[in-house]
Amino acid sequence: MRTLLTETAEIDAHLHNTQQPGDALLFEARLILSPELREKVQWQQQTLALVQQYGRKQLRTQIQDVHRQLFSLPQHQSFREKIMRLFNR
Repeated sequence: MRTLLTETAEIDAHLHNTQQPGDALLFEARLILSPELREKVQWQQQTLALVQQYGRKQLRTQIQDVHRQLFSLPQHQSFREKIMRLFNR
């Protein structure tokens, strides 16, 4: 189990370019020699991309919700008017 966590951390460091130069060179050599490691890197890269997409979608939803609340609920009318004045100048 520990080896799997270490390998996952190494792959993550490789994908985020946070390795020391010597470690990066060693990891690149291991990638050349190990088709299994290359496959693991590809899977982790795809997983990272999906997580980032999900995070962007969640953030977009939250921003839209805040926008809806600020620009439609009566209790935020004075704020809404101040913002409109800023952009109407």
